[in-house]
Amino acid sequence: MNKKGNNTNIFLTCLLVIITIICQIFRYKSIYIEPNHVLISSISNIMYPITFLLIVLLSKKTSFKQTHKTIINTTFIFLIFMFIIAILNNITSVKDSLTIDIALKEILTPYKHIINGYTLYYPDILNIIVYTLLFYFSHTIILILYEAMEPYTNKYITFFLSMFIPYTLDTLCYTTIIDVFKEIEFNKMILHLTSNFVLVIVFTILMTLIYGIRKEN
Repeated sequence: MNKKGNNTNIFLTCLLVIITIICQIFRYKSIYIEPNHVLISSISNIMYPITFLLIVLLSKKTSFKQTHKTIINTTFIFLIFMFIIAILNNITSVKDSLTIDIALKEILTPYKHIINGYTLYYPDILNIIVYTLLFYFSHTIILILYEAMEPYTNKYITFFLSMFIPYTLDTLCYTTIIDVFKEIEFNKMILHLTSNFVLVIVFTILMTLIYGIRKEN
């Protein structure tokens, strides 16, 4: 592989890691996704589809084995990042940065447990576990489906189906599990599922178009 190709792979890999982390940080920031202000979704759901596109682009430039290794590495880097964040947020800050310290704890480590008078702050463990597992399996599935279908179907159909299936499973499982454990009302859960499924369709189509244009260049 030439230097230019290697640099491209490094860039795509770094972008994958960055977006994966950003999606976790901004998961609580919700937005309306239609003009009537009925359907609401996390802003992370706008960024997350890009990760599927990156996996396919990486598989085209490297190999199945190398791309799968990237998925595994990204998963571990994400977990290491969250662990470091938890440690940093448990370090006592000076009074001048107390406001920033509180904001960081509320966003990144919103849960706390008191041990012998010391308050231990930690992130949403359930969310991290579900997010990590679904990320790994959904991105492995798109890799497998794409490799299996590419020789036999149109490039747009290949990418669309390869992304739509794991993306749908990822979104539906994540939304359902998180809402159930947070004891969200059933009608609100249905609304969340509807909102996220709309985004699945829209962004699968969008990523398919981007992939088609990108591949031609």
